Amino acid sequence: MSDGIVELKVNGAVFGGWQKAEIRSSIEQISGTFSLSITDRWPGVDLPSPALQGYQAEILLDGQTVISGYIDDLEPEYDENSHTIHIEGRDKTGDLVDCSAIHATGQWNGRTLTQIANDVCAPFGIKVIAQVDVGAPLQTVNINEGERAFETLDRAARMRAVLLTSDGLGNLLITRAGQTRAGVDLVEGVNIKHAKGKFSWKERFSHYIVKGQYRNYDGGDPTQASGASGTADDTYIDRYRPLVVLAEDQGHVATLSQRAEWEKNVRIGRSGRATVTVQGWKNDVGLWTKNTIVRLRSPKLYADLDLLIVSVTYHLGENGTTAELEVCRPEAFDLLAGVQATRLDRQISIKSRQGAAMRVRGDNQRWLQANTGSNYQSNISTVPQGEAWN
Repeated sequence: MSDGIVELKVNGAVFGGWQKAEIRSSIEQISGTFSLSITDRWPGVDLPSPALQGYQAEILLDGQTVISGYIDDLEPEYDENSHTIHIEGRDKTGDLVDCSAIHATGQWNGRTLTQIANDVCAPFGIKVIAQVDVGAPLQTVNINEGERAFETLDRAARMRAVLLTSDGLGNLLITRAGQTRAGVDLVEGVNIKHAKGKFSWKERFSHYIVKGQYRNYDGGDPTQASGASGTADDTYIDRYRPLVVLAEDQGHVATLSQRAEWEKNVRIGRSGRATVTVQGWKNDVGLWTKNTIVRLRSPKLYADLDLLIVSVTYHLGENGTTAELEVCRPEAFDLLAGVQATRLDRQISIKSRQGAAMRVRGDNQRWLQANTGSNYQSNISTVPQGEAWN
């Protein structure tokens, strides 16, 4: 099959010839999305366009299924010179975003995240696949009145620091940051057509406190239960910026500490990101895919480091086929690195990071002093690599 072919498969019929297409998949979204358009500019020629809204559908890129779900919207449009069909849809897991969560009792006691997800997803015909250990059973999970299915699952997933996303085949994945490497590096001046970075401290904090309450089944001190909390520190933030978060569910101190680490790590990852566009949908091993590791080598983005592909958007249009990759630090979704370390290891790590941060800031101050004035523009790409991503 030729490269750059987008196909919409509905009830065994395949619709091709799309002139514009955008297909997006992200580990931060439970459902992938697609948007397709085709225009007939010759009056009197009808496009193959039955009323497809609500139909089960698959999106294939060069013969490979990347979305299996439903068509949400069909938008026909015409004027005296042309006739356009625009179609949008999502993975099957999109129904979890739209529809209410319904369970016989509306409550689970002592059930694992996977068991709860299976109960919620089964009526939708969605299979649940746990790629990682989901941890111990949750004490109690309730469906809040009027809550959507995804909202119920998302609250439970946050207590176990996992991600809920689609595998593109109609299944719900329970996962964490991936370790598989992409088939090629992203290199400035070689395969990067366009790139944009954004680095911000606006949503980062120096100290995270997650508060919760767990039921005191063992007869211990109830005041300790009501005051249960977990903490985490972002030692790179060198001014007073505390944040208190209320836990989504009941939890012991250990669970709340994990939740605090998760909050910190996700915010670190969101504070430094880049969007990189490359020609074509594929690298050396196949389609660019989310939740894989790629090396970004770009002095203009202050980067020579391994990053996680958070999302991939495949485009088809006037410029042919391109892939838009959103990348961030893998640590943004890697809870285990912050939880499994011993207390002594963590103290050593904190001191090392503080020292490294001070050294890097010293380097930056010297760099700024040396590169201000007339030489600033030409030397901006020489900023110490990786600093912006910390």
